[in-house]
Amino acid sequence: MLFQKLIKENLKIWNEYIHHNFVKRLEDETLSKEQFLFYLKQDYMYLINYSKCYARLALNANTVEELRFAIKFQNYTLEGELELHKSILELGIDTSHFNEKDESLINIAYSRYILSVGENGDFLDMLIALSACAIGYGYIGNEICKNISKEKLQNHLYKEWILTYSSQEFQATVKEFEDFVNSYSDQISEEKFKKLNSIFHNVVRLEIAFWEHSLKMQTNI
Repeated sequence: MLFQKLIKENLKIWNEYIHHNFVKRLEDETLSKEQFLFYLKQDYMYLINYSKCYARLALNANTVEELRFAIKFQNYTLEGELELHKSILELGIDTSHFNEKDESLINIAYSRYILSVGENGDFLDMLIALSACAIGYGYIGNEICKNISKEKLQNHLYKEWILTYSSQEFQATVKEFEDFVNSYSDQISEEKFKKLNSIFHNVVRLEIAFWEHSLKMQTNI
């Protein structure tokens, strides 16, 4: 399957992303509230641009199925993840006052890279560029939930975040996304896989950088 092959080819950095120190500290509640809010603020702005990238994916669609997929996931990002972030952020930060000056350089690099892939490539290129975030967070949420008892989760500092990314609804969307990627498995030439592998490698590296800059609360490089 295509997505599993991409993970296998990039296993070292994929594991660095999925098991990053930010994720571990979120799980064991040693992540500070300031670090978490920094991350949420940056991720809130990232998700706005990530949603725009699904519009680009829609433009690259060749079939009605591809178009429906792009629009569905754009809506899910806007109505689901973005609203969660907004509700948590409003406990400490007013999202209405965000502007481009608040966006970190890592954030800019990541979202604009994805957009550039769609502008210079095809639907599948863009799909893979979006996949590390769309699927990876499901893997992370599922693993954290398995590691934490129901009793501990009830009073967990980051309960809402964990419940969102481990929920049946989110896990179902992750499976749908992964299955959709894998539906192209038999259509990929060796040359095309090399291109997709390069894109996937880059976006996983950018996911790692996003965790890292959140730990350091670093807006500049």
